[in-house]
This record gives sequence, C-alpha cells and structure tokens, in this order.
Amino acid sequence: MAITGQIRGHIGVGEFLVENWQGAGLLKPSAVKSAVSTIEQRLVVKILGRLSSKDISSLEKALKELFGLR
Repeated sequence: MAITGQIRGHIGVGEFLVENWQGAGLLKPSAVKSAVSTIEQRLVVKILGRLSSKDISSLEKALKELFGLR
C-alpha cells in the first residue's frame, strides 16, 4: 500500500484516510492508496513512524476490501 499527502475528494476501494497522521510521523494529512507493492528489507533506510492501532485496523479492512475478503 502507498501513503500519499495528495488527498482527492473521493476515497476508492481499498483506500482510507490516516486518522492519526501526526502520530504516524507524517508531515500532513494523508491517505493510504491501493497500490500494493513490496520492497526488500535491506532497502529500508529508516522508519519514519508507525500507524496507530486504529489506523492498522483501517488498513486491515482496506486490504480485505481490496482483495474481496470478508
């Protein structure tokens, strides 16, 4: 999933607004977009922050919605 600070008016399938964006270390209000990708652990330079437990729940719900799981 990708996180972006460019929020458009419509939130699509598998997307959600990060409620606790400041606590997650983000610079401005942000949304999680349905762009699934992976990177190798060795390419991670540093962790900028972490999603709150409420936002993790939203992420899990978005993934289930995106992949058609219930």
